Amino acid sequence: MGSLKSSVTIVGFGSQAKAWALNLKDSKQSLKIALNKESKSRALAEQMGFQIIDLESDALKNERLLVMLIPDDQQLSFLQKNQSYLTPGTHLIYAHGFSVSKFDLKKTYPNIHHSLLAPKAIASEVRYQYEIKGKIGAAYCADSAELEADLRMVAKACGFTALYKSNFDEECAADLFSEQSFLCSILPYVALKSFNTLRKNGISQEIAFMECFLELKSISQAIVTLGPEAFFNLISPNALLGSLKGKELLLGEEFEKGLEKIMKDINDRTFYKEVEGYTDELRAKVTKDWEKEELSQVYKRLKADLIN
Repeated sequence: MGSLKSSVTIVGFGSQAKAWALNLKDSKQSLKIALNKESKSRALAEQMGFQIIDLESDALKNERLLVMLIPDDQQLSFLQKNQSYLTPGTHLIYAHGFSVSKFDLKKTYPNIHHSLLAPKAIASEVRYQYEIKGKIGAAYCADSAELEADLRMVAKACGFTALYKSNFDEECAADLFSEQSFLCSILPYVALKSFNTLRKNGISQEIAFMECFLELKSISQAIVTLGPEAFFNLISPNALLGSLKGKELLLGEEFEKGLEKIMKDINDRTFYKEVEGYTDELRAKVTKDWEKEELSQVYKRLKADLIN
């Protein structure tokens, strides 16, 4: 596979953008970062040696391949403010299907090409797997062979090693569902409730923390690395029996109904409306609530001793 004919322009400089930018830079790909003039990330991007161009300026007219790594809720606004600066035929690559699916951006902005390249990893993992020459899977879609060729070259330069064809609606629905069904709900909040239950029953902070939080890392890594069959063949008899008892007590009919409700709210777009308008306030509330939890305080105290 050849090289890209033009520079890649990353829009934004948050966690994912930094990871993609560093990977592209290390792959010797010509790269620019597009930011608002007042962006707080500007100084850091310059300090890291990246060329910066201004959004809402004629500088965008020369850019043919943009990677949209600003938050989903800012992407419609980006297009509204910058459409007059984007040359028809400009190729936009999105790392998530949400904004394109929610606002039907392909229909609203038909003179721009919209492609999907969604790595299934958080930013730190995107960077780490590139550094160790590891594996990263990603969902993708593109409307032509030429666009797909550019997308695949970006993926290769970023270290995404396995691409699986999808579409914006499918990737969006799957991503929203997994976040709600267990990744950002069950994992942190059941760990918290389990920690609190142990503490109420006289278990020390250190032991409760290691059992109910720290082992998340090793257990999830073992399940993913070994596969479920090997994992259940590996664990102790107590853990095996405990897994079945916990499943029966905790994951009953009401849990199944909850999963179906999550999926229904995504499919009928109820969730699209729920997520509008108050992200900053919600994040502030959630982080404030977690700050009050004993688990968070124990995490801060034990991090240096227990976490690499």
